[in-house]
Amino acid sequence: MDVVKCLDCGRALRSARSIADRRGPRCKAKVRAAARVADLREFTPVQVDKAREVIELGGLLPTRRPTMWTVVSSDGEATYLTAVQACTCPAGRRQRRCYHRAGAAIMAAARGLRAA
Repeated sequence: MDVVKCLDCGRALRSARSIADRRGPRCKAKVRAAARVADLREFTPVQVDKAREVIELGGLLPTRRPTMWTVVSSDGEATYLTAVQACTCPAGRRQRRCYHRAGAAIMAAARGLRAA
């Protein structure tokens, strides 16, 4: 039997709900709280909603670097490396804001990291 681990803290998940969410209840609460307090003023409401959705669906995955994440594209065909300051998606390569960066800002707030 494979052990499913929390995407954020790496702890083993046991309940069916936590396994489906890929986050334990404490980490999920941290992300929800961070989504309320993160500084998202530079993003449009649509971008913020998409960022929350991608986090909820588990499409924003941590990397070995604490300030970077891998994000699945909206069509599911590509992945992008993102941080609060930049993203490798087409919009990010043109120095534009994207929902991937908004998601990174939420996750950085959940981890207690400051946006630089």
